[in-house]
Amino acid sequence: MGKLLVAALLSLAAWPVLAQLSIEITGAGAQRIPVAIAPFAGEGALPPGITSIVRADLERSGLFRALEVPPLVPQPTEASNVNYAEWKSRLADALVLGSIAVRSDGRFEVRFRLYDVVKQSPIGGVAYTMSRDQLRATAHRIADYVYEKLTGEKGVFSTKIAYVVKRGTRYELQVADADGAN
Repeated sequence: MGKLLVAALLSLAAWPVLAQLSIEITGAGAQRIPVAIAPFAGEGALPPGITSIVRADLERSGLFRALEVPPLVPQPTEASNVNYAEWKSRLADALVLGSIAVRSDGRFEVRFRLYDVVKQSPIGGVAYTMSRDQLRATAHRIADYVYEKLTGEKGVFSTKIAYVVKRGTRYELQVADADGAN
């Protein structure tokens, strides 16, 4: 009888399993806000570009889905007239347009505007004056602005993280941007 039971169990184990794996995402990841971030006009003078840092910050939050925007001709800036129908066809709910210009003192002026594509209206914008070494900090501030305007909560991309590293018998305090850079 024991052999018969083992044989029956083995034959059941050989039957194909018809279960289906189903994963349901709830919370922030389920309804990420699609944001188009056009490459900032003139950002080629400051690698890595501000656009890629802003895009990475927003995506890392889990609340946004950054849409790929190919280089456009002419390249739109914060002063451009926005064709909301075009951006809606690209499935964007929000749009960031900006530019970077070299000032006479050697510093850079970064301007950007945030648009609500669904409501077809500008939300706001800011201009920053920065040096070359402030590029990442400025990009984080832009991401903070976009995050706050679209969620109503203050962004944290400009914050720093501190941690201790042990090297032999010594301990070092390390400080980095919120994204781990610098």
